[in-house]
Amino acid sequence: MHPDLTISDIHSLKKDQAFEILAQIARVEKKTFPANEAFQFSEELWRKKPNTRVLYVTRAAASARPTVLAYAVYVRQRGVALLNKVCVAEVYRRQGVGRQLMTYIRARLQREGCQQIHLWVDKARLSARSLYAHNGFEEREQIPDYYAPGRTGIKMVLDL
Repeated sequence: MHPDLTISDIHSLKKDQAFEILAQIARVEKKTFPANEAFQFSEELWRKKPNTRVLYVTRAAASARPTVLAYAVYVRQRGVALLNKVCVAEVYRRQGVGRQLMTYIRARLQREGCQQIHLWVDKARLSARSLYAHNGFEEREQIPDYYAPGRTGIKMVLDL
């Protein structure tokens, strides 16, 4: 665990702060995912979409401007949450940031009465699959060509 990491929800921010964080997230997203898989982190996400949450991780620092290390987006419908996106910026990978974010998401959704978390992951993204497995997710289904021809999608589920 990193005591110097802070996990926040963009909905707890004022508009200008939220838009700055979303802009940082959008830059990381563009560097990390192919254009056809990049999530659109527009300012629309800040407007109170009741079931959608955008969480982000920063490190406590003396600087006035926090730097986004990782982020996640989930949509909650009744007792099930669909984890649409989890990303750790490349320079912060393999340092426990993703694990801490996943632990936070699990605890938060449990507190809110959620019974399951579902996600889809590319079969070739071994580090992501490992992160999810370490956090209790089980592979339940595979769909060939889910992401693109030759790229299999794996559905993973965590029972809370």
